[in-house]
Amino acid sequence: MNILQRLRLLWKGQVNAALDALEDPERSLLQLVHDMEEELDAAKHAVARAMANEDRLRAQIAFHTKDAVEWQRAAERALGKGNEADAREALRRVELAERQRDKLTEQLERQSTETEEVRQSVARMQERCDQAKSRLQVVQAQMRQVEARKAIGGVLSSAHAHNLHSEFERISGRVEEEAATERNYQRLDDQLSGEDVRRRFEADAVADAVEERLARLRKPAEDNAAAVAGGEAP
Repeated sequence: MNILQRLRLLWKGQVNAALDALEDPERSLLQLVHDMEEELDAAKHAVARAMANEDRLRAQIAFHTKDAVEWQRAAERALGKGNEADAREALRRVELAERQRDKLTEQLERQSTETEEVRQSVARMQERCDQAKSRLQVVQAQMRQVEARKAIGGVLSSAHAHNLHSEFERISGRVEEEAATERNYQRLDDQLSGEDVRRRFEADAVADAVEERLARLRKPAEDNAAAVAGGEAP
């Protein structure tokens, strides 16, 4: 069960059931609202951490983008000096930097999608928390009018209220743990699934890409040399 499903479980239908089954409505509702606020605060912190991770990914993407540009310039300078070995090495680094940039970009897109989903869930949690606070005020006003009515105690169920709070406490301790576990599980699965084969294929692809880049880098000079030679021919 992922974080969004657990968040839905936490909120769906529980508040209304609790309001009808508490033995001490005012005190229990105060506690319930307090628990909601704690859950909301934890969820906001989770979103903030996800946003910070997105910022880190963007910084890494910018770094590799700049790195690729600098190595491309180095390759051009090396080839201009006739140093093909250095040009090839620089182009290899260009290829690696661009590949890393692309991988991080894909990761950022996935992270952004997940963050937006959780952000929307947090917004719904905020709305329901505000609704619970408003209803608490109504209940408090009603209780001031019916404090003398003993029938309230027979209608309300303390056992259900206890179980509800236990469920809230259990979920509150596992919401962030579940989200972190799922993200790390996916990351580990990506790392272990065919990594050795992909690494070999990627090394071959990088070598081929370097040769293609070198050929493109040579072509203007070769074309100019051919044009000069053609102009000097009798």
